[in-house]
Amino acid sequence: MTEQKNRGMNVLQWILELLLLSSVLYFILGQAFLPGEKFAQGPQSTTFHENWERVFPDGSRQAIMVPGQCDVPEGEVLVIEKQLSQNQENTWFCIRSSQQDIRVYVDDELRQEYTTKDTRLAGKNSVSMYVFFEVTEEDAAKTLRMEIVSNSPYSGYVNEIFVGEQMEIWRSLFGRYFLGTVIALFMLLLSLAVVVYSCIIQHIYKKKMEIVFLGVGLLIASIWLIAESRLRQLVFPNNSVASDVGFLMVILMPYPFLAYVNVIQKRRYQKVYMAMSAISIANFVFATIFHFGNIMDFSQTMGVSHGIIILMIGIFTVTVMNDVCKGDVKDYPEVAVGIGGVMLAGIQEIYLVYDKASLYNGVALCLGMVFLLFTAGIKTGRDMLKIEKEKHLAIVANESKSKFLANMSHEIRTPINTIIGMNEMILRENKDEATLGYARNINNAGRMLIELINDILDVSKLEVGKLEITENPYRLTTMLNDAMLSASVRAHNKNLDIRLEQDKSLPAVVKGDEIRIKQILNNLLSNAVKYTKQGSITLAAKGAKTEMGFVLMLSVKDTGIGIKQEDIAGLFDSFRRMDLNRNRNVEGTGLGLSITKELVDQMHGRIEVESEYGKGSCFTVWLPQEIIEEGAEEAEEQKKEENTACETVEEKVFCAPDASILVVDDKEINLIVIEALLKRTGVKMDFAGGGKECLEKSKHKKYDLILMDHMMPEPDGVQTLHMIKEDAENKNQETPVIVLTANAISGVAEEYLKEGFTDYLSKPVEYQRLEAMLEKYLQPNCQNATALAAATFKESTP
Repeated sequence: MTEQKNRGMNVLQWILELLLLSSVLYFILGQAFLPGEKFAQGPQSTTFHENWERVFPDGSRQAIMVPGQCDVPEGEVLVIEKQLSQNQENTWFCIRSSQQDIRVYVDDELRQEYTTKDTRLAGKNSVSMYVFFEVTEEDAAKTLRMEIVSNSPYSGYVNEIFVGEQMEIWRSLFGRYFLGTVIALFMLLLSLAVVVYSCIIQHIYKKKMEIVFLGVGLLIASIWLIAESRLRQLVFPNNSVASDVGFLMVILMPYPFLAYVNVIQKRRYQKVYMAMSAISIANFVFATIFHFGNIMDFSQTMGVSHGIIILMIGIFTVTVMNDVCKGDVKDYPEVAVGIGGVMLAGIQEIYLVYDKASLYNGVALCLGMVFLLFTAGIKTGRDMLKIEKEKHLAIVANESKSKFLANMSHEIRTPINTIIGMNEMILRENKDEATLGYARNINNAGRMLIELINDILDVSKLEVGKLEITENPYRLTTMLNDAMLSASVRAHNKNLDIRLEQDKSLPAVVKGDEIRIKQILNNLLSNAVKYTKQGSITLAAKGAKTEMGFVLMLSVKDTGIGIKQEDIAGLFDSFRRMDLNRNRNVEGTGLGLSITKELVDQMHGRIEVESEYGKGSCFTVWLPQEIIEEGAEEAEEQKKEENTACETVEEKVFCAPDASILVVDDKEINLIVIEALLKRTGVKMDFAGGGKECLEKSKHKKYDLILMDHMMPEPDGVQTLHMIKEDAENKNQETPVIVLTANAISGVAEEYLKEGFTDYLSKPVEYQRLEAMLEKYLQPNCQNATALAAATFKESTP
């Protein structure tokens, strides 16, 4: 039924489209072929072309045709005369000056003079204009004389002379040249649309659109047509400048077409096109110098420009035919047809330029350019479809890679969880120094492996745009001390001095992505430790208030091996290591700085590096943040108190002998690890090997906390949680449930919280975080004890 409705709607739409097309065709064909409808009109302008005579300097006369060409050398005055009628009435005359100076006399009275010698910036000839003058009935039977002089190829040419009311003459001129003006305006709008469209597409797809060159070419042609329009004197206050610009556009016209054809031909003939471009530049320079130096007007050097255009057409013909013979034209078959069309139009246009009686200069070339643009648009559309397809395939490939890496991460983290967890028990319980040394090395290697996995996952998330920036308020001093704490252990193991220099004027609380800023600092500090053999590492934190808000400046300076100047440009490339011969034994993938750069960019910040090879480096990051609370000194004192309290806590062990928890995991080794890690807390533990066993045990016993794995055979951790919450008879409906998982995909913590979990811990489980989580949710049942002293903590520190 639905399919029949859709088919009926399609038929109706097809009929409506056909009716629309018919209406448009009726309008076009009716205006083009049906006879015009006559209305009562006022007096019409007419031509004034009979009985004109040329007067020679010796007084002799010769009948001439108007319009027409007289044999007059450049710079000499052409004099023509005509006897006005015995019944002469008040009327207006109009003659077009084609780069000519004109004086009009009635008998010996000067009625009109046109010249731009006192107003134009440069050039020997006046620009083309329509010259109007009035004749009254008192001028009956008098002699109308015109003196015309020019230093251009138009010397001796007499244009058509109109007579009638001034408004009627203009109306007649509008009727003649309206088409060319409309075409020029249409081309201007079309060229701007093409240029803007190309810029937008380039911004979206990060790919330069070659059709932009045709847009520029169309823009040049439209400016030329407008500047050279026979109606320009109604628009432009300075027609000399308009004329100059028109000539300059003709000189520049080859450039965009050379650039476009060069790109679509994949630069096979680039040397030839470079030579043509150089010739065009030289032509522009010399023609401009000659014109503004009053040596030769643009009109007198225009033959060179036309010769260059003809040469360009010839080169296009040769290169396209060569590509046809070699089969290379398959890359641009539509455009090859368009190039052929614009070539023919260009030749026709050059012919019309030298036809003094031509009324539609520019129209042929415009049609050729629009045809080329149309064919180029077809090619661009085909290219866009190809780009879109490639983009889609790239996205699919990236997503597949991300899923693969996430799954591999899950699989790798599970055995690493066992390795690090069991190794932690060796560090706690073994007293043999040699064995403890081995265990510390295992711990360092395990944590290094986790860092590598995290880096690869972060790169994958960045590539598909899934690494999110989440801004929340955080204490600046706390964040800086946390970042320092993670780097201090490795720095001290290498006997490096590491210190924090914090500006006292920094605010106490700011808003930003604390986790990602920590990641940036961890990457920079980790790099500094890796590449510094002796000396010091300094983390400096400053801030500045700007018009845009507060900017946090973080710098990490070391006394390490430094970076060569030629290597700095590629420093932030993925999987790239600098100076491999020297740094072959330094661990890492080369991803840390690449991730750092991407994170800084996503937070709308910037990162810079200064380095002296062999003496050290300094990485500086600027990050915009929002100030939430001022008072850095108070925050610093508070942090000192927190550190003191923390040191006290580190010397104590969390104990909760009255608490009861349920640990759920389908892998027995993971249950053993959790049991070992929590052994010293005294917590009573029950274990379940899957979701079904968890449901059974949770129905019969009330627990203070449940630790639940996610990736288990059905029901998995999420399904099990929902069943507990939905079972009215289950004794643990309100019990906090913490998910333990090796899933490290971006945003997974938020997803688990939405599913109903109380909190989230990732594998491999760090015993400090695990104990802190238990202390947080078992607070009513927990006790602090000193059963294991500070030595236990210090010995367990890798």
